[in-house]
Amino acid sequence: MAEFCIRKDIKNNCASSVTYEEASQRPSPFGVGKSTGNLQIMEKLISFLNSLHPVSGTLESALRDRLRFIRKKKNEFLLFEGEICHYAWYLRKGLVRCYYDRDEHEVTTWFMEEEHVIVLFESLFRQKKSIFNIQALEDCELYGIRYEDILHVLETYPEARYIRTIVSDRYSKLKDIRIRATSMLGPKQRYRYFEKHFPQLLRRVKLEYIASYLDMDIRTLTRARKPG
Repeated sequence: MAEFCIRKDIKNNCASSVTYEEASQRPSPFGVGKSTGNLQIMEKLISFLNSLHPVSGTLESALRDRLRFIRKKKNEFLLFEGEICHYAWYLRKGLVRCYYDRDEHEVTTWFMEEEHVIVLFESLFRQKKSIFNIQALEDCELYGIRYEDILHVLETYPEARYIRTIVSDRYSKLKDIRIRATSMLGPKQRYRYFEKHFPQLLRRVKLEYIASYLDMDIRTLTRARKPG
């Protein structure tokens, strides 16, 4: 799944030698405790997980104890390139994007809306530095869970492993969609493909970010959007 960072200069050290019990005693870096979270959002999260796969009462209880409610303002970051992922999130409200820098240009790899899980699988589960940034494009409300807690849940509850597989498959589909979009030759074809798969994003995402997703500059995208 993925990591939470308040500022780029704040690091979360989660060495593999730290036990789950030791990690559980660490103060949360979220800055917003569970008691200040919105209970309705937690209920939405449990309902979302049940829509993926039935969640047992014991897993639900474990998640309620470990998930922490946070807010991120527009343009703030959940993760910076070069940092190790220590968290995953459920996005209740808002919009985020994942991108990396290539030759002084940003390349957006996906957008994520409400009612989805935000995950960087490779960085989180291999505990290696991320090559991606995760940025809030709108004010966001999220629930986050730590790497150690994720491992504990996966080891303890079989249904959690099913949910992980389903979420992973969804990210694979997002990757395939972008590969197809950027492999199309004409700019108009690329834009129409984006329009077909993500019509709800056209009014929410800046054109510069759509252009970076479709691997074209803003002028080319502006021409591609014109009728005819």
